[in-house]
Amino acid sequence: MRARPQPPHTVYNTALEQHLRDRLGIRFTERADGDPRLRPIREIVGVDPALNRRWSARRASIESRRGELATQFQRDHGRPPTPVEMLHLAQQATLETRDAKHEPRTLTEQRTSWHHEAAQVPGGPQAVHAMVHAALHPSHTTSPTIDAAWVAAAADRVLAAMEERRSTWQVWHVRAEAQRQVRAADIPTDKVEQLVDLLVAEVLNTRSIPLTRTDDSIVEPVPLRRADGSSVYIVVGSELFTSSRDLQAERRLITTAGRTDGRSVDAVAADLAILESAANGVALDTGQAGLVRSMASSGARLQLAIAPAGAGKTTALRTLTHAWREGGGQVLGLAPSAAAAAQLRDHTGAPTDTLAKLTWSLHRPNGPAGELPDWAQNIGPSSLVLIDEAGMADTLSLDTAVQFIISRGGSVRLIGDDQQLAAIGAGCVLRDIEASHGAVRLTELHRFDDPAEAAASLALRDGRPEALGFYLDWQRIHVGDLAALTHDLFHAWLADRSRGLDSVMLAPTRDLVAELNQRARAHRVANTPTHGPEVALADGNRASAGELIITRRNDRRLRTSASDWVKNGDRWTVLTTHRDGGLGVQHTRSGRTIQLPASYVRDFVELGYATTIHTAQGITADTMHGLITGPESRQQLYTMCTRGRLSNHI
Repeated sequence: MRARPQPPHTVYNTALEQHLRDRLGIRFTERADGDPRLRPIREIVGVDPALNRRWSARRASIESRRGELATQFQRDHGRPPTPVEMLHLAQQATLETRDAKHEPRTLTEQRTSWHHEAAQVPGGPQAVHAMVHAALHPSHTTSPTIDAAWVAAAADRVLAAMEERRSTWQVWHVRAEAQRQVRAADIPTDKVEQLVDLLVAEVLNTRSIPLTRTDDSIVEPVPLRRADGSSVYIVVGSELFTSSRDLQAERRLITTAGRTDGRSVDAVAADLAILESAANGVALDTGQAGLVRSMASSGARLQLAIAPAGAGKTTALRTLTHAWREGGGQVLGLAPSAAAAAQLRDHTGAPTDTLAKLTWSLHRPNGPAGELPDWAQNIGPSSLVLIDEAGMADTLSLDTAVQFIISRGGSVRLIGDDQQLAAIGAGCVLRDIEASHGAVRLTELHRFDDPAEAAASLALRDGRPEALGFYLDWQRIHVGDLAALTHDLFHAWLADRSRGLDSVMLAPTRDLVAELNQRARAHRVANTPTHGPEVALADGNRASAGELIITRRNDRRLRTSASDWVKNGDRWTVLTTHRDGGLGVQHTRSGRTIQLPASYVRDFVELGYATTIHTAQGITADTMHGLITGPESRQQLYTMCTRGRLSNHI
C-alpha cells in the first residue's frame, strides 16, 4: 500500500484536540498571533494565558542557564561547542536549575501543589476554580452539517490558503491545511481521518493542476511499482501542484506586459525631469536615467524594473513621477505593506496606499461601486500606477490590481527585486515577465560608501560564495552558539547606543526578539533613576516613558495626519503611559504624536529595540545588527550592516 505523507505536527495537534474534547468536553479556539506571517495559535477556551507562561518557567530557566554555559565555553575555547558538547552543557544546565527534591507525593498531594501554584497566577483559589469550570463547560457551539456543500466550501478554503502562502504545493501542504479545517469544525473523532482524506482528494483532484511531468517514456516493471502504479523511483508526495487561478493570473500578467497601447510621455519631458533632478543636486546615474526614459515613453501597459536594495530606485521613481506629471498625467503608488507605501509616498510625493486595500475593495461582496477609495476611482487613461516591492506581492493580488487599472485605461510599472528574501504573499511573476518581455535593470548601488562592499552585496545577492570573502575579511561574520552570539549582538548594540547611534537588533524568531528587547529594557531601567509607571505590551514586556516601541498592525482609525495612520513596523518613542494601559507616543521619523488605546497596546505593540529580520523593511537606522539562523539548528550567523538595512538576500 502506498505510504501517505503526514504532516506530523498538525496530525498530532488534531488528535490531541479531539481526545481532550471527547474526554473532558473542552473546546479550542484560535488566538491571533499579531504577525500576518504566522498562523493563529489554538488554545483551550477559558484558560488564562498567564498560566501557560507560568508553567513554562522551568524550560526558560534551563535555556537561560544553558546559554550562559555555552557563552562561557566559547570564551574559554574560542569556538562554539559541538553538538555532543552542547548536549553535556544542556544536561549540566538541567541539573543546576532543578528544584530540590521533595518527598514522594500522592497524586492528591501533587494536584494540591499544582493548584497552589496556579492560584498564584489568576488571583487565588476561587479564580482557579472559576477558570477550570469555564474550561470544562465552554459555551455551546453548533457543529456544522457535514455534507457536500460543507466539503466544497472547506476545499475552497484549503485552496485559498495554498494560493495565499505559496505558488506551488505538495500533498502534505494540503493535508496539513485540511487537518486545520477539520480541527476547527469539531468533527466527531471517528470521522476526522476520513474527512481529511476527502478534502485532500477534492483539492488535489478537482482544484489543483499537477506540475510534475510523469510521461517520460520510461515504464518500470511491476516489481518496481507500488500498489497504486507509481514508480518506486518517485519520492512519495513529491508531486507539485498549482491552481488554475494562479496559472491564468500569470498568463494575463505576461500578456498585459506585451501591450504597448498605453499613454507615453514625450522624451523631451523625461530629459527635462532628469536635468531638473541634477540641477537640484541629485544626479541620476546611467541606469536610473534609462529607467526614467524607458518607463515614461515606452507606452507599455505593464512594465517591469528590477532594482536591488540600495540601487537608487526611489530617486529614479521620483524623477519618473515628475516627468509623467509634466506630461499631463497623474501618478499613484501601491505597495504590499503600509510601511513600503509610506516610503514610496515620502520619496515621490504621489498618493500611495497598500495593494491589499485595492484588492479588498474590489472583492467586497457588494461589488466595487462606491467601495473604492477616491484615488482608485480617479484612475483613468492618464494614470500611471507604480507598484513598489512587487516581488513581495502574491500573483493573484497583483493580477487583480493590474487588470483593474488597465480596464480603466491606466498603465502600471512594477518595481521589485526577483531575489527578494521572502514574499508577504506567495510567489511572483517577475522572472516570467522579464523572460518574455524584458525588464529595466538598475545595477549600480548607492547605499554604500565603499565600492567593494557594494560589489560584495551584489555578488552575495547572486548567490556567489566568493562574496563571503569581503564580510569575513572585515569581520562581519561570526559563527557560534546561539546564546554566545545573542550576547555579542546585544553588546554590539549597546556599544552603538553609547556612541549616540540609532541602532536596531534583528533576529529570526519572535521569541528571540522578545528576549533581546527584554535585555535592552532591563539595561535602560537599570540606568534610569526613575522610569515611571509601566504598561504591559503584546510581547510580554513592559514599557514606560522613554521606551522605544514598534506597532505591529495597520489601523487606519488611528490617524497621525490626514494622509497617514499607525502602521505595522512603525517605531515610536513613549511619551506618557495611562492607567488604562494606553500610551502617548511620538513617531521616530515624522515626529507626529498620537494616543494608542489600551486595546491596541495590549495586542499589537512590542518593544522596538529588536525586531524580526522579515519585518525590518522600512526601518531606518544608523546601524543594524542581525542574528541569522544557519543551516544547522545550533549554528548561527551574526553579521552587521552599517547605515542601511540588512541586504534582502541574507
